[in-house]
Amino acid sequence: MANGVAFVRRDASNMSDWDPALYWYARAVGRMQQRPATDPTSWVFQGCIHGVPPTITETNAAFSQCPHGGWFFLPWHRGYLWYFERIVRATIKEIAAEENITPDPSTSWALPYWDYALNAPASRPLEDFTSRALPAAFRSPMMPSEPDGTDLTIDNPLYLPEMQVPQADFWKTPHRSLKTNSAFEVLPYKDINPFVAMSQTVFSATHSRRTVQPSFGSEITYTSMEHFRPDKFGELESVPHNQVHDGIGGWMGTVEGSARDPIFWLHHSNIDRLWSSWLSKDNRNPDDASWLDHKFMFFDENGQLQEPTPREFLGVDPLDYGYESLTDGTGTRPVVVPPAPAPAPGERVLASAAGNPRQLLSVHGPTEVSLEPAGDVSEAMRSMTARSAPQTLILTVHNVRTDVPPGTPFHVFLNGPSGELDPEGPYFVGWISFFGAADVGGTAHDHGSHDVSFDVTDQVQRLREQGLLPDGPVTISIAPSVSQPVAGAAEAAPEAPAPQPSFGSVSLTTV
Repeated sequence: MANGVAFVRRDASNMSDWDPALYWYARAVGRMQQRPATDPTSWVFQGCIHGVPPTITETNAAFSQCPHGGWFFLPWHRGYLWYFERIVRATIKEIAAEENITPDPSTSWALPYWDYALNAPASRPLEDFTSRALPAAFRSPMMPSEPDGTDLTIDNPLYLPEMQVPQADFWKTPHRSLKTNSAFEVLPYKDINPFVAMSQTVFSATHSRRTVQPSFGSEITYTSMEHFRPDKFGELESVPHNQVHDGIGGWMGTVEGSARDPIFWLHHSNIDRLWSSWLSKDNRNPDDASWLDHKFMFFDENGQLQEPTPREFLGVDPLDYGYESLTDGTGTRPVVVPPAPAPAPGERVLASAAGNPRQLLSVHGPTEVSLEPAGDVSEAMRSMTARSAPQTLILTVHNVRTDVPPGTPFHVFLNGPSGELDPEGPYFVGWISFFGAADVGGTAHDHGSHDVSFDVTDQVQRLREQGLLPDGPVTISIAPSVSQPVAGAAEAAPEAPAPQPSFGSVSLTTV
């Protein structure tokens, strides 16, 4: 693939620890970090285009643009990457000229991508190294002084420490979640498998409370480019995009801070690659002028404002770059159905549970919730799923929120017995993502909480057929995808509390 393009983005998962592409990326990031925040080519300014942490006092019309939840998600991030890549390339050229390095490495440098779904395991042991571990160049505090070097002698700008910090100190130091920098996978394969997204044939659809057409590129929002709408996520934005943000946690787990973690750009390079891969299968982008001609705001390598439109970023090989592979890491068939939208008002509530006033979710193990039935829930569930045209059963976790990113997404299970909460097993319902839900320091947007809903109709029917859903109380278990360790003295201040993800209530309803 990528024949005839000027630059080829390669997979960091297949690179040596300090491949020249990663080495020069690190050198450029270090130089950009030294530039003042008012410089459009600086690390801080570029990060603020995505989101602005409360510690930043500078303002610019281009700040906090990133659209999440809506059909501008993919083209906006594609443009964001492209201009960032040009800035990095120009910075590499600047460093090479100062150090009299020939040939000039900037002439062929392209932003790598992190193909976390490259290795699809037959089993899921966290002890085994997979492509879902951060590439080694992002896990080491030190780096070599030359490409492909082995002696780690200088500070590594790609490294962020892993730590657990109290809410008041969250923005003081860029960081990742505990154990993220180990050589083991950040998330299990199931949590980042892009198969469902890549199986969609529609880029965007219009959702309603009662019906939803799954889509690849998030919901149609016409000319609106909202900063964050969790109820409008498409399949690609849900999995793997949000899951990876959650799994790395720390600043990467927030809208405001994620672009300040150098792995952000390789993550989004992979999301962009998956879009190119999807298009290579004869799928189509929107042809509506409100999508094609919407103007974005970016800055080029000279610090000059640019206002491109999605129309300029279309195609499998957009503009001057292509990808090393469009087939690797594009997913394998999962065993669960994707989530469905939240139920509409006026539906029959079969069972519910209140958080009284909120129920905290443990980041160290499962939290079990018993639903109080509204009448004979067992009989109602039998009748709902036994009809030739059954009604839809919807499980909703309401008002999900967190104070700081928990460092992991959560798995949801329906009536799973203790010890059998395996996401590959029959009780698994789906995921809860906290990306964008953190109200760190009270500075988040008005999306501080959101509902997460799942269509469990087919699952309830299968469990009943298999004798795995006996009559009786309905329980919901919500467990961290990767249990977070208790912070030790070397990892966090002794007074640092654990993150406190929570929800307001849970309901089981019919449509």
